[in-house]
Amino acid sequence: MTTTRRLFALPIAALAVALVATGCSSSPFTTAQAPVRDESGAITETNESTDVFAIRVGDCLLDAGTMETEVTEAPTVPCTEPHDFEAFHAQNIEGDEYPGTEGVQTQAEQVCYDAFAAFVGMSYEESVLDFNYYVPTTGSWDAGDREILCMIGDPQGQVTGTLAGAAR
Repeated sequence: MTTTRRLFALPIAALAVALVATGCSSSPFTTAQAPVRDESGAITETNESTDVFAIRVGDCLLDAGTMETEVTEAPTVPCTEPHDFEAFHAQNIEGDEYPGTEGVQTQAEQVCYDAFAAFVGMSYEESVLDFNYYVPTTGSWDAGDREILCMIGDPQGQVTGTLAGAAR
């Protein structure tokens, strides 16, 4: 079974884009795979088709593409290369019942907002950076997915290296 995720925008800020996980579907055509990592866990090779559930805090991604589309994979790169997003925080949603699309989005906005200042070194309101996220949907929730995965990026374009402590 291949699990997919959905990419779509939320009105967190004028330039905000949200990455949202979505249900399960089977496809014999997926090429998604785990990224190549070194002993420390850092991605060492560009991978155009990283399984979205293999993405971890500290991983860097290229723009995942079209808004409001389900995806099974996302392009990842070593953080030493230019990238659009960096996974900066992960947290599981509590509870047994799926809180609904709006509920997981609301929780993700708060979780990522709360983690932003500690990661960047300044408040979200003062920063030029923005955040996005992956969250569960009904199908992925039923498959055990509870994770909110927060992503950070610069709306002005790609960055090289981590945004941890960037204070901008």
